[in-house]
Amino acid sequence: MTDELTQAAMATWAAKDIPARLLAEQVAKLLNCSTDDVAILVSAGKLRPLGKPRPNAVKFFSSIELITLLADADWLDDATKTIGQFWRRKNARRHGLTPEEQAYDVSANGSKS
Repeated sequence: MTDELTQAAMATWAAKDIPARLLAEQVAKLLNCSTDDVAILVSAGKLRPLGKPRPNAVKFFSSIELITLLADADWLDDATKTIGQFWRRKNARRHGLTPEEQAYDVSANGSKS
């Protein structure tokens, strides 16, 4: 993280009165996604919780790090793709399709089956 970006993140953090540690629900609100999506990003290595929490423990995230990530369009793009890919695979498994078959089905019918 560059000094300039760190300073901008600190200024944003101070101006918005955001706590230093955020819960997954608060992170989801800032990312405009669900708490399930936050868990997906953590398991994919896109978000890093503070400390080394156990898998079933409450996870806290650094507000400064999150604000910095929110300012990075490439990270947002990658996070959005990661979430979409997870749900696409999960829905394909639920319907007994491989992701390739589901992609073909969507393009052939123009809508999801």
